[in-house]
Parts: sequence; structure tokens; C-alpha cells
Amino acid sequence: MPPRDALKIKNGRCSCGYRVSGDHLNILQRDTLIQLQITHELGQTAGVVIMPTGSGKTRIAAIDSSRIGAKRVLYVAHTHEILDGAEREFAHVYGANAVHRGWKYTDTLPSPSIHLSTIQSISRSIGKIDLQHYDYVVIDEFHHAAARSYRVLISQARPEFLLGLTATPFRGDRQDVIELCKGNVLANFELRTGIDNGILAPYHYHGCFDDVDYSQLKHLASGYTVNDLNRALIIPERDEAIIKKWCAMAEGLPTLAFCCSHQHAKRMASSFKSAGISAAEYLGSTSMEERAKLIEKLQYGEIKVLCAVDVLNEGVDIPFVECLLFLRPTESKRIFFQQLGRGLRRSPGKDRVVVLDFIGNFHNAYRIVEYLGLQPEEMLVFETLGRSRSSKHVINLPLGCRVDFDDRVIDIFANQVLDPRRATRHNIAQILIYLYLRTSKRLGHLAAPKEIDRMQTLHSEFYKTVFGSWENFEILMQSEGYAGLFQ
Repeated sequence: MPPRDALKIKNGRCSCGYRVSGDHLNILQRDTLIQLQITHELGQTAGVVIMPTGSGKTRIAAIDSSRIGAKRVLYVAHTHEILDGAEREFAHVYGANAVHRGWKYTDTLPSPSIHLSTIQSISRSIGKIDLQHYDYVVIDEFHHAAARSYRVLISQARPEFLLGLTATPFRGDRQDVIELCKGNVLANFELRTGIDNGILAPYHYHGCFDDVDYSQLKHLASGYTVNDLNRALIIPERDEAIIKKWCAMAEGLPTLAFCCSHQHAKRMASSFKSAGISAAEYLGSTSMEERAKLIEKLQYGEIKVLCAVDVLNEGVDIPFVECLLFLRPTESKRIFFQQLGRGLRRSPGKDRVVVLDFIGNFHNAYRIVEYLGLQPEEMLVFETLGRSRSSKHVINLPLGCRVDFDDRVIDIFANQVLDPRRATRHNIAQILIYLYLRTSKRLGHLAAPKEIDRMQTLHSEFYKTVFGSWENFEILMQSEGYAGLFQ
């Protein structure tokens, strides 16, 4: 356990956790700084750095702005927690006296001066600020920069250099934030690069079957409604199953639980406490001072589980967390990686993070396989049909990582990926094989064309068209050894 003075609270904000001291830079930081140097030599005025959560993006901004002699730096983010981390990093490079909270700049301030502000604060006074005072502007969590508030900031500031930082550049609305930095991607390092190089902790991910039927819930372009999710997820039996799984696989580990709503977070915290496990909710409405106290209690074991909604997705430095619970449908790749990133920071004594993802038949659940860098179409056909379900056969994982799915979760993925309604010229062969073997399993023998025509939506004529003839298809099944499954 680290000494209690390792966690400091300043103005009600938490500066917590372990981070590498001194001027040590990891390989991703060194490579990125080289690319920034080249960018400046070429006279370019903007760029985006894409690096996984916890790999040190903010330190890069501090070093680069200092190295090129920036006199007035504006660092912008959307939460105070992110500013807390930035304050530490810029103070390490520039000294504490050079770093100021807030956007207000005066000529009497010594040079260089670093100003840290939320986008909300700037937006409230955008007409009163001369943003052109700043010659170097940093926008953290740059995937938010598609919002009008950020676009106005960028257009009015016109700095000598604009640096965007993000771990998750992908957006569900397909807006291109990279074009705000003139399409200049300075570095683009994937999550596995950080893990393979020992910068981030490996994950042991478990896809746990969640007996919630989402098929009756209305799915909008933005996803499920909070009210529908509350009705579907807040049930005693589900709470009990989650707690039982946590006790079996992660009992005692400091844990973050990602919930779908304030009501859900409060209910989960209450359910954990009823089971004799210390827990608390961590909400957008929770005061900054109380948030700091909750994180401190989690670090020192006074609380085992923090149940959060959105506010812990980004920017909070809590490296001591060793377990993550995904308790809501994760339909967004960005949110999936943000949540996963909360547990990947290194910390003394921590060798991995345990991830328990509770997966039901929600819309496009199979995309979780893609988020983890897997290839679902070809392999899930065979995994679903009686061959080994060992993840080692289907997954090329980062060093030290593990991924396991419950059998019923694999069935959900297969049913979604191989649904005939999703048929395209790229996956029709896999769908036909999947349907054929599923029908054969019901019959107890390899199905004949007449049985396919009677029992399947896609008839034997489809097989003849795709494989050339029914005989060709039968030869393929024999060569793959499928006949042995029914002997």
C-alpha cells in the first residue's frame, strides 16, 4: 500500500495515484516528440496525437511547448479531473509558478505562462476573451472537438501551433475531428502497442452472459433510452448474478463499475452494500471534494466498488484500480476503450486488470469482438458448432492479455454475425455453413438438400450458387471433418 501522503487533495480536487517521476519518457512519447520536431521544422501549424489512455500524452504537450519556446500556452479539456492531471505535468516541466487555472491572461504575468481551462468556462466568456494571446493551444480528449464550442475556440484562437490529444478519435456521428488539425496525424499508436511495450497493464477480459432480453426494447440511432435500460437492468436477480461473479473472479480488488444511469449506479452500490461489500456511487452530481474522498477510500480499501456513470470514462488518474465492471450495453467503440482505459495504467504491485463485461443480446453486441481486435466471421462459425471454444484459437492478443467468453455469449455473437439478414457477398459462405451445421445438429446427421429446404430460410439453391454445386459443398464439409461431429 502506498503511503497516504501519496494522494494529495488540492482545492477539493484529487491528485491521486502513481506515476513515473523524473524525466523518464516511454518509447511512444519519444517517438511522438520526434514527429513533433519534424512537424515544427516543416512549418506545420497543427497536428493530432493518438495514443492509448495512460501512455503519457499530456507530458508530450508540456515538453513540446517548452521545447519550441512557447510563451503563452492554453490547455483545454472538458472536466476538472483532466485539468488536475495536466497541472501536474506542466508544473513538472515549467515549474508550479508558471501554471495557472483559468483562461484569464494579463501582460503582467511572467513568461512563459500556462493556462488550464475547461471548455465550458471559455464558452461562457468567449466574447470577452482575446484568445489570440496564446501561441500554443492544446485540446485534450480531442474527439470532443467536433462540438461547436471547440470549433469556435479554434477559429478565434488561431495559435502558432494547435495540438490535439486523444486515445479514441472514432466518433459515432462520423464527424472528422482530424480535419480540425488539417488532417495531420503526428502519431497513431494502438492500445496493444502500449501493452506490448510494458507501458500499460495487460487485461484479463471475461465476456459474461447477461440474461437480459434486449429484443423487446426500442433501439434508436442514439441507442437505448435510459428509462428502458433502467427497467431492463435494475432487477434483483441481475444484481445478485453480478455480485456473485465479482466475488468469484475479483473479490477484494479495487473496482470501478460502469452503470447506465444515476438510478442504476445508486441501486448497484446499494446491492453491493447489502451483500456486505463496501461500495458507493460516483456521479456527475457528486461534488469535487466528495469525489476526491471516494477515490481515496477506494485506494485504501475503505470502499471496494465505485459505481459510476460517465464521469469516470475520461481523464481520472486512478492507476490502482484492478477490476472493471461493464454493467450496461457498450454499443460505442469509443466508450468501450474509454472504460477499458480506466484500468490499464500501471501501478506498483498491479500485474493486470480484470474486466467483467456483462453481455446480453443488445444491438450489435458482436462488435465487442471487433473492439478487441478479433475476427468474428470465420472463427465464430466453428466456435459455435462444437469445436473448442478456447479463445487461444481465435485471438491474437497483446502480451499478457486474456479474453474468454461464456458459451452463451459466443452464441449471441454468432447469431448476430451470421444472421441471414446480414448476408453480403463477403460473408454469405460463412452464413450458409453456419446454418447448415446448425440444422445438422438438430437432425443428428449431415442434412440433405430436402431437409435444408424444409428447415432453413436459405434453401439448397443458395448452396449450389455459392459453392458451384451441392456436391462441391458436400466435399468441402467432408474435407473439413464435419461428418465426424455427428457419428
